[in-house]
Amino acid sequence: MFKSLYSGVSGMSANMTQLDVIGNNIANSNTVGFKGGRTTFNEMLTQTIRSASRPVSGGLGGTNPQQIGLGTSVGSIDTNFSQGNFQTTGMKTDIAIQGPGFFILSDGTSTTFSRAGVFGLDAENFVVNPTTGLKLQGVMADADGNIGTGPIGDLFIDPSLVVPAAASEEVQLIGNLDADSDARGSILETGSLLVAADASVLLTDLSGESGGSMGLYPGDVVTLNGTSGGANIASSNYEITSTSTLQDLLDWMNTQAPGLTFSMSANPAAPGAIEVTNSTGATVEGLSLFSNGRTNFNQNLIFPGDLADGATATTADVNGARGELRGYADETALLSDIYSTSGSKLGLDLSGGSTNIVVGGDAGGETVTDSIMTVDATTTLADLLAEIQTTFGISSNPVTVDAEGQIVVEGEVGTASSIGRISIAELDTDNSLAPLNFSTTQQARDQQTYNVSTLVYDSLGGEHTVSFEFQKVPGENEWIWEASMDGGEEILEGGTGRMRFDENGAISNFSYDGGASGLQFRPQDQDQEGAAIVTLTVDPGEIGGLSGLTQFEGSGQLMGTADGYTAGSLVDFEIDQSGLIVGRFSNDTMRDLGRIAVAQFNNEAGLVREANNTYALSGNSGDAMVMFAGEGNGVTLTPGALETSNVDLAQEFTRLVVAQRAFQANSRVVTTADTLMQELVNLVR
Repeated sequence: MFKSLYSGVSGMSANMTQLDVIGNNIANSNTVGFKGGRTTFNEMLTQTIRSASRPVSGGLGGTNPQQIGLGTSVGSIDTNFSQGNFQTTGMKTDIAIQGPGFFILSDGTSTTFSRAGVFGLDAENFVVNPTTGLKLQGVMADADGNIGTGPIGDLFIDPSLVVPAAASEEVQLIGNLDADSDARGSILETGSLLVAADASVLLTDLSGESGGSMGLYPGDVVTLNGTSGGANIASSNYEITSTSTLQDLLDWMNTQAPGLTFSMSANPAAPGAIEVTNSTGATVEGLSLFSNGRTNFNQNLIFPGDLADGATATTADVNGARGELRGYADETALLSDIYSTSGSKLGLDLSGGSTNIVVGGDAGGETVTDSIMTVDATTTLADLLAEIQTTFGISSNPVTVDAEGQIVVEGEVGTASSIGRISIAELDTDNSLAPLNFSTTQQARDQQTYNVSTLVYDSLGGEHTVSFEFQKVPGENEWIWEASMDGGEEILEGGTGRMRFDENGAISNFSYDGGASGLQFRPQDQDQEGAAIVTLTVDPGEIGGLSGLTQFEGSGQLMGTADGYTAGSLVDFEIDQSGLIVGRFSNDTMRDLGRIAVAQFNNEAGLVREANNTYALSGNSGDAMVMFAGEGNGVTLTPGALETSNVDLAQEFTRLVVAQRAFQANSRVVTTADTLMQELVNLVR
């Protein structure tokens, strides 16, 4: 009976302890970095009333022991170190730990550990917990910003920290140099000039008396239409090739109808027309040539509707504006025989045997001196070309007639020789010689140069601007470069050089003139003391690659960057995921100031809770293993955030109800045992 009384009391005591743990969890549900606890129970020692007996061979079997438990006791109160959620704060000194690790804190004597990453700077610029003043531990960087592997200590942000100036050592050049940068002259052209076609003209170059090109192409099919005595005269089609001439077409036509003879007209009144003679013995009707979709060809290759036997006619007999075929003029063409694509002649007045034309225009922004040229029936296009060349002082490129009968004038290179206008007209008349009007197809320009400037520094942090100019070698994939100092500093060597590009636009060679290995300049006058001489390596990019300077056709845009910097003071700092504290300086440089250390334990559950969210070592936690986040240990840091409590209120309230009911049940055991004891006492009355 007393056993049940004591068992109930032990159960009440154990569940009261569990209620204490649950109450503490709920109280710290909003505590930064708090880790909830849990309670486990163990059965207390039992009293054996009867021991177990083993079976007897051939006799009785074995019996189980009879035991009465003496209640329960608290087995353990454990800490749940599961990961808590993150809450962003926006404060750069707030840090949350992801993974199994602890911040290391020190009061100067002892060391504690915490998951609560609430930190700030104190009056002496140490990184501390603002609630307790405990200092965050880590490793400070040396004067060059290198993080060592020495013992950890207090992390300190020195506001007076200065980064000394560093002289520039390298200039990187990036961008494209336009491959089309050579100087060039003006190009002016007339429209196509035509002459009466002869049998040697290519069909693909054939033009009509008016309407311009006939537009024939290789693969076009020509049909000879017409009837003689009611029967079609043609038995096949003719397919044009790239080498087909007018004579080839005539030869084919002469095979199609016996008695019909086709040739080029010898009549000076119908130059370039095709002549046909009918010897078939019958009237030929509807004689014409046809090619599908070639309207101008079809309109110019029509013969009179009825061609009697023995009659001769030409394509020019049908319509006065059609039928005379034209080909492109060349230099041997007589000026008096030249036509425009619209069918008009130059209209030169040679009634008196000759006339004069005036050649003039503008060159280099100035009006050229007009030249007077006498033209008669023997004057050729070549004579006019020579006159144009002389008038405009062109010596590098002859004035020519291209394959399409256009006069092409290419002036001297450079804007100083730019040809703005060419005019040719018959003197003392209203004849402007319209077919000889020129249009500009290429503007003159000077040799293109490209420039880029960048800021460099000397050993005292002084700023200097170095500029590079690039000029292409005409006709080659080579460029000449020259450096200059905007402040007039003396360049000692390496101020000029050359570079080449391959056919793919990648740089293939970069060199300095005079065998120099770099660009070297004196930061101040020679008779003054100051910074050391600066030597710069010019980096145009990887040889054979496209990472630096390139040469493609297109706009030339260059950029230059250099290392080095002036002296700078600390203006701010930030913390990254690996715990590096990185300082930002007034010269736009970044430098490591220190690194936050973290600790791990073989048995973190063995740590002893202390006040203010801290833990201390115990005999069962093991020693702290000091390390850094982000080194393969599963620990990362999240700046600007805090880890919230990992307490689950729903779970805690459930445990609270269970503990309450268990406590009530154990109290009933005590009251029941008390009632039975009262009945036992009453037996003696």
